[in-house]
Amino acid sequence: MRTSDLLALALGNVGRARVRSTLTILGVAIGTALVVLLIALASGAEENVKRSIFSIGDLRLVTVQPFQPGSTGLTAVARTITDDNVAKFRLIPHVDGVYRQFDAPLGTLLEGGEDAPIRPQGIEPNAPVDRGDLLAGRHLAPNDRAVAVVPGNLARLIAPTVDGAVGRRVTLRLGGAVKLGQTRISGSGTPRDYVMTIVGVFDERNTSQTSVRIALDDAIVAAAENRGLAPEDMRRMTGYSGVSLETEDSKYVGDVVSSVQELGYSAFSLKQVIDQIDQGFGVFRGILAGIGGVALLVAAIGIANTMVMAVLERTREIGIMKAVGAAPQDIRLLFLAEAGVVGLFGGAIGLALGVGGGKVIEEIIRQLNPRTNPSNIFVVDPALALGSLGLALLVSLVAGFLPSRRAMRMSALAALRYE
Repeated sequence: MRTSDLLALALGNVGRARVRSTLTILGVAIGTALVVLLIALASGAEENVKRSIFSIGDLRLVTVQPFQPGSTGLTAVARTITDDNVAKFRLIPHVDGVYRQFDAPLGTLLEGGEDAPIRPQGIEPNAPVDRGDLLAGRHLAPNDRAVAVVPGNLARLIAPTVDGAVGRRVTLRLGGAVKLGQTRISGSGTPRDYVMTIVGVFDERNTSQTSVRIALDDAIVAAAENRGLAPEDMRRMTGYSGVSLETEDSKYVGDVVSSVQELGYSAFSLKQVIDQIDQGFGVFRGILAGIGGVALLVAAIGIANTMVMAVLERTREIGIMKAVGAAPQDIRLLFLAEAGVVGLFGGAIGLALGVGGGKVIEEIIRQLNPRTNPSNIFVVDPALALGSLGLALLVSLVAGFLPSRRAMRMSALAALRYE
């Protein structure tokens, strides 16, 4: 039997029992729509979580912390990161850049009519933390000294606008006690004042509102003077607060993390977090798909029932087809094609219902929460669309297999005698 004849017969037979076929198709559509909605919800949630993480930093970065690998919290065992260790980090394969960081003593910004607590962060020029988030001015440059890049909230204490804060000279009082809200933190050493020029203002929304970026050498000098040490002694005894390693590509992050841990230091990367999120959401999607699959299973039972009834009602027709020379395989293919037509129509309608229903629910959520502007809550990508259609077709063919097999094995003589 030609494919065109097979499809024409299948469509005609499905159309003959319109009410029963429509109800069966609706069952498949509801199951498919549920699968699409649930998986699209999981995909949207994963995309929003990843977008939030992407805004924090670069997936190519590996952060080296001054602790032994595997130790966290109260069990963390401190290790000093010296320039010798930094030199070893530079030799790790696929490391494209190494950026040291040194946290100066906590302090207070004295200008602006309102003293504000600050956390000075000594970094190197072009450090990953000091890229792409400027509101005004510039980032730190090579050979910069006595300059600072401040968050927008502190810049607005210094001048009416962030642009107006650029070029202003401010005093940072580092060391001693610092007041954070209603809490007073007792610092170390005697407070010292450092006059610095603001060269840039960064967006504080994606980072700490108390962080002030200053030159690495300035931070080390401030910490050394706070403890009565020479800067070189400070580097050797205390070491750096952390080191950022920039890899050539995110695919090398795992190897770089392992290399750092082999050198005896703790290493962290957002890429590892993303990988864990992928695993977690993969399980989540599987659970939701299973819930939707129950609806498809019910639809499959409906398809099987429809096909069994079709075989019984058309027993004499099957006998006639066999009597005029139809091969058993043609009979089986015909009933499988009818089941496939039901699955395809139901899958297509279900996909449309899932996409449309997701958009309606998303719009309702946005109307109920006008202040928030989240990304797409339901994400239907091509893989999900094609997968849902394929699943509906597969379920339909499986459900139609036994009825088609029964029709194929039916005796032509017995079928013709059937009443």
